[in-house]
Amino acid sequence: MKMDSEFVKLPLTFDVDRMMQETSQFEEGVWQPHPGRHAGNSALPLISYGGLDNDDFSGPMQETPHLQKCEYIRQITANFGEVLGRSRLMRLAGGSEVPIHVDAIYHWHRHVRIHIPIVTNDQVIFHCGTREVNMQAGECWLFDSWRNHKVVNHSEETRIHLVLDTSGSSRFWDIVENTLAYYRNNGDYPSPQLLDYMPGKQASILLEKYNITPVLSPGEVEGLVEDIIYEMRDNQANDAIKVEALAKQMLRFCKDWRMLYSLFGYEDKGIPQYLSLLKNTKQTLSKMPFDVQVKNGQLSKTILFARVFTAAISPVVRQDFAQALNG
Repeated sequence: MKMDSEFVKLPLTFDVDRMMQETSQFEEGVWQPHPGRHAGNSALPLISYGGLDNDDFSGPMQETPHLQKCEYIRQITANFGEVLGRSRLMRLAGGSEVPIHVDAIYHWHRHVRIHIPIVTNDQVIFHCGTREVNMQAGECWLFDSWRNHKVVNHSEETRIHLVLDTSGSSRFWDIVENTLAYYRNNGDYPSPQLLDYMPGKQASILLEKYNITPVLSPGEVEGLVEDIIYEMRDNQANDAIKVEALAKQMLRFCKDWRMLYSLFGYEDKGIPQYLSLLKNTKQTLSKMPFDVQVKNGQLSKTILFARVFTAAISPVVRQDFAQALNG
């Protein structure tokens, strides 16, 4: 998600010893490799699609058995009072890195990731845009995943973070805005509040149920596409003629998507028509012998395909959606 700053440290802190105790119970075999197979990267699902060991972003989210074994981490997770999507413990082995990248898929357009370091040291450096920070154990950080970012573990120790994905309510974003304003006025972040471990305290976690629809509405498609067009036009390094040629084709797609949606909505008989429009539009754009960059340096076609086309129609979600509505 785009933010007004590369990093924000929220005014919260946590019991590191208790978090380390809870994470140490998990044997090596339950940790999953990174879906991109980045060396040294692994994760343990805490909130996932169906509560299973997977990397899915879409569909009804449930607690995994791993999270249910972690009383304090459940308390931390519930304490935010926000609706949470896919969330995990994430490890980065000593001498490894998370390669530089931008989070471009549909999920990340409206989700931010909360990072709470559990095991770390001064040699673990998080880079985002033009800034870099060392996130200390027990702190609470956000970062702008729309900017180029990477993490490098220069030490021999394995780093472990608790990461929670959320879109965030207005209350959450008020806290972020106020924290950032305090930082800009004072040159430092406000003093954090400690969330103590409370043995036996029950925690209720809000979980995403509807994070994607079987077919994206025309309004959402237009919003996603228009944001890309805005960034194309706002990048002064781009050729204006090429920008408008690409924008024209993207807006044609939006108009035709609205037409199909008006006819079929979520109906199964519309699936072939939706898929055909996606295929034909992708072929048309791919045949155009040029591209332009959005503001973070990524190519506009790449962002369009990743953010919009991969999420525009999700037939598999239709069954989950219907079950949730009838449940």
